Amino acid sequence: MLSFIFIIMTYVLTVDPIIKLALAAIGLAVDVVAFSTKLYMSFFIPFMQMKGRNAVIDDTEPFTLAPSGNAIVVRKGSDIFASAFIKIPAYRSSTEMNAEEKVDFSRLFSRALTISKVPVKFGAQLYVINKDAYISNIKNKLDEAEGRYQSASVSKDVPKSESERIRGEVTMWHNLFDNVNKVRSQSLDAFAMVTAQGGSEEEATNLAVQQADELASGVSAVFGVTASIIEGEEILKYLEPDYMIPLATVSEQMRESHASEMT
Repeated sequence: MLSFIFIIMTYVLTVDPIIKLALAAIGLAVDVVAFSTKLYMSFFIPFMQMKGRNAVIDDTEPFTLAPSGNAIVVRKGSDIFASAFIKIPAYRSSTEMNAEEKVDFSRLFSRALTISKVPVKFGAQLYVINKDAYISNIKNKLDEAEGRYQSASVSKDVPKSESERIRGEVTMWHNLFDNVNKVRSQSLDAFAMVTAQGGSEEEATNLAVQQADELASGVSAVFGVTASIIEGEEILKYLEPDYMIPLATVSEQMRESHASEMT
């Protein structure tokens, strides 16, 4: 009805043509809105009513670590599920394989998929290695070598050959520190997960660990590696992003400190 009124006004009113065009456009827009709300109002009403509300996805604990430390447990009402993880070491990248080796690896992976009679989730994740301790150790060695070189440079009792040797050691540690500190190191972790249901937490955990142990034995035989069940807080690396990607490393802090000193 409102759109009809705007259209009539374009014929009745004696105004500038531009105003008439604007009224016609408004009428058309109102018509489109009326048509859309008639068909899609049931879709938009819930969003309109969400103002001022908090959306709660899940107010319960998503999972707990089993007392044995080798599985996670999830409760859904009266149902209890336990999931166990196995680590699959990867020593070679596909970029290092020729075409024939890639085909052989694909066949091995197909065999691995048939090992377990229960559903298995295979996955891999690339994450940044936290090199804090390693870089800190290199920095300490560098500081120690620089200190010995400064002492040798001012001492008349230290032979020139010994001073040059210490200078070479300083250069070595400095180059190593720069190379390690230059780029982020990454690691690829391949894993598999099995889930079992039980009448109790202990039963579900035992079933999941048993299935994981059988899967680990089969994967080890197929790929020629030592697959093992993941235990303790290491499980969180495959579930929580904070355990997978460190927020800051010593190298980043050193770069920021160096940049602030230069400015």
